[in-house]
Amino acid sequence: MTQTAVRPRRYPFLDELRGAAIVMMVLYHFLYDLVVFAGISFPLYSRPVVIWQNSIGALFITLSGCVSLFSRSNFRRGIKCLLAATAVFLVTAFTAPAPAWFGVLHFLGCAMLLFPLFCPLTDRIPPVWGALGCLFLFVCFFPVSSGTVWFFGQHPLPRFLYSGWLSTILGFPFPGFTSSDYYPILPWLMLFLCGAFLGKLLQSAKENPALSRSRLPALGFLGRHSLLIYLVHQPVLYGLTWLLAKLI
Repeated sequence: MTQTAVRPRRYPFLDELRGAAIVMMVLYHFLYDLVVFAGISFPLYSRPVVIWQNSIGALFITLSGCVSLFSRSNFRRGIKCLLAATAVFLVTAFTAPAPAWFGVLHFLGCAMLLFPLFCPLTDRIPPVWGALGCLFLFVCFFPVSSGTVWFFGQHPLPRFLYSGWLSTILGFPFPGFTSSDYYPILPWLMLFLCGAFLGKLLQSAKENPALSRSRLPALGFLGRHSLLIYLVHQPVLYGLTWLLAKLI
């Protein structure tokens, strides 16, 4: 099954949004390192901070779904993400309280590889309705990792779903599972597909000159090199945290 879209000219504002997400991610990880490794007192797991953390991942995933519609090879992108995810897992296995098992890069790699299976949906469903439907399903499936699904109220799920590593990848973590970065297939695939439908809307408005205008080139530069920054920023932050811990 192949994608029907042809890669258009680049949309600078997508790179700039990804650059903004990179900046927020680096700030959050620096805060995390200060709390976990330097002993700084901060409510890292308070609701506002958790919402901020989830919004960063949500922005990355939505943008990735959007540009998957324009990619020359989602297979190549997916394999690159999975290789990078493996490197992150190996590093965090020795440095973090819990390794990053099926983190955002694992998820993105899998979503990119699975995306061609969903192209018939993105080709046939009107983009606005597709985006709204996927967003609604994302909300419905968001609490599955805690044992419930939402449909105008919380509904418990059978415990047999939460039984192993495969179920954990799908979004049903087994008892005792821990990860410093966890983005399972459900609910996040729904947000990825929402981004793909938003990409369809971009295709329909591709002649709009405002879409080709760069507004924040510095953020665009960061966005174009987001994977490299993701891979190197934590070693830099570990070094800064170590220095600050010595000074405090």
